[in-house]
Amino acid sequence: MKSRLLIAILTAAVFALGYFAGLWVERTRPVPAPPAALMAEFATRRPSVATDNKAAPARSPQNRAQLAAEIESLRPQIASYRARFDQLIADFDRDLSVILTPEQRTQYAASQKRRAERTAKGETAAATAAQPLTDDEIDRLKLQPLYSVLSMVAPTMKQDALIKDLKLDAVQQTKARDLLRARREKFLAIVDSTPPPSIMLSRLAPAAQRIGAEPVKK
Repeated sequence: MKSRLLIAILTAAVFALGYFAGLWVERTRPVPAPPAALMAEFATRRPSVATDNKAAPARSPQNRAQLAAEIESLRPQIASYRARFDQLIADFDRDLSVILTPEQRTQYAASQKRRAERTAKGETAAATAAQPLTDDEIDRLKLQPLYSVLSMVAPTMKQDALIKDLKLDAVQQTKARDLLRARREKFLAIVDSTPPPSIMLSRLAPAAQRIGAEPVKK
């Protein structure tokens, strides 16, 4: 069951990351100029050239009322998921600190503090801004939890970062790998008991009051 769930989560996460990266590339890539007409370089006035280029189909707008209602109905599950996720991180940090040297422990604690401050700052900004969320902002907030999921279910990502940042020795690397594998199993147990929308909406929920109204079009 867990192996199938792990594959499903990884597949969904990679697909979503690739999808939104593709959207960003398509939106930011300049449109190439149309091909020159035959012998146009000899004309005194460049003729207008018809092209077969078609504008990309417009993306369907967010169903804001439905999204806001879904968040409200799932708030208890979202709160439970976030509390259990945060506790899992705290437990891992506590267990990891045991195998670190005092210098490594100080360095890791400082990096985790900066991470927590960035997360809190971002959530506060998202929740307190006056203007309604744009469709792109909604998509980004729904995508953010997938990075956490990837970090949890693919422990080598975190392990490589720990080795690089803290210069773990061979013994520490083995112990860190065991801790990360145990963390993955605990996270999968959380996922097994959590409705999938609660995970996807966990970063959007704090800014739910900005969903209902349509953004002002410029």
